[in-house]
Amino acid sequence: MNFNFIPRIEFKELFVKSNKNLNGINYFRIGVFLLPSAFSVSSIFLIIALIINTKSEKINYFKDYFNYPLFLSGILILITAISNYLSNSQIADMRFENRIQFLLDIANWIPFFYVFSSFGNYLSNTKLRKEFSILLISGSLPIFVSGFYQFFLFKFNMPFSLSGPYKLFNGLITWYQYVIQPTGELGVTSIFNNPNYLGCWLLILLPFSMFLSIQKYEKRYQKIFALSFLISIVILIALSKSRAALGLLALSIPATFELNLLITTLFLIFYLSTNLLIIFFANTDYQSSIKQLIPEQIINDFSQSKLLGNPSRELRSDIWSSAINFIKLKPLFGIGAGLFPLVYISRNELTEEVNNWVGHTHNLFLELAFNYGLILASVISFFILFLIIKSFFVIRFNKLKACNSINNFNRAWWAATILLVSSQLVDVQYYDGRISIVFWILLSGLRAIIKEG
Repeated sequence: MNFNFIPRIEFKELFVKSNKNLNGINYFRIGVFLLPSAFSVSSIFLIIALIINTKSEKINYFKDYFNYPLFLSGILILITAISNYLSNSQIADMRFENRIQFLLDIANWIPFFYVFSSFGNYLSNTKLRKEFSILLISGSLPIFVSGFYQFFLFKFNMPFSLSGPYKLFNGLITWYQYVIQPTGELGVTSIFNNPNYLGCWLLILLPFSMFLSIQKYEKRYQKIFALSFLISIVILIALSKSRAALGLLALSIPATFELNLLITTLFLIFYLSTNLLIIFFANTDYQSSIKQLIPEQIINDFSQSKLLGNPSRELRSDIWSSAINFIKLKPLFGIGAGLFPLVYISRNELTEEVNNWVGHTHNLFLELAFNYGLILASVISFFILFLIIKSFFVIRFNKLKACNSINNFNRAWWAATILLVSSQLVDVQYYDGRISIVFWILLSGLRAIIKEG
């Protein structure tokens, strides 16, 4: 059985009306293709796909046991959000925009539970999931172009007026592409407003791009095209200077390919040794010698002044310990969405520490526990962990394992999910709408893999 349809597929073929069991899939495909570069427009198509799928399929969500943890989570979120809103409304100093955030944050979760449940129809087999990955990578082309253009402006000291943000339709579509300051402290952001968001997005694409790169193609240019995407992803991750993304690069290969323990261990040792060597050379007299091989900005990131400037904050330890202490105050139902920056900066003022503003807990589990309590955080975390572990065993011991193309792609899907979830343990890029949509689509794909197995 040959599933290497990728080099022959045409967008015209992709958008042919599907059978009656997949009504709305073309809206889904358009939405996925536009998701990286035009989130607002993409959302319209994805909402239409959701509505059509719900009306035409008449899905009974209560019959699918995968939805039960999300039903419970949705109820907990609603109860906790309303409770926090009402209890904090009695505080005179609490501003309205802070109180309303308790309710607005519901939109970060409950609609995406519906995405998980409904979009499973569009991911129900390997062919459909491959189409999704192709559209996601193809739609990300503006991210690559924007990222390299941003670095080009910085490298050649071009006028700031050529940089972003660029806005279309009164800001409906915004490509941030901020000016990279001469110090080069922050890396490339591309169309995102933060290098960590770019790094997270590229990590999602990386396993799919690896899969495409190892496929056999009839024409050489197709192989070159696939490899170009892969190389561009790795280069842009380096240029983003996102520590989370750079660190997870080491995990991408063993997660995507079924390597034995020895090879995986050797690879990780090589990766860690390389980082230690860069740190060593960046802090010795040999620094000037390696600037010919490694960009100066990366060397500066590994310098002693950068690493030791504020280690507790850079390594998240201060943020996480503060979050844990805050959670202890209201462990069951949380303190409330959007309050972490306020309580964190208030704590710093009381302890007379450096007053650094921090927008969130930099860990998705702690974020959920702070906002809604440990009960909800545990339910969602165990649900995600179940999907990851169960799908791993399905892929690992699948009876169709002889069909390498299917198994390799499912492995790539699993790896993309692992990288995305892992990145949420050291940061919370989830609040970017593009990333949260893909987050739940990838989890829905794992559910489809489990059902297939």
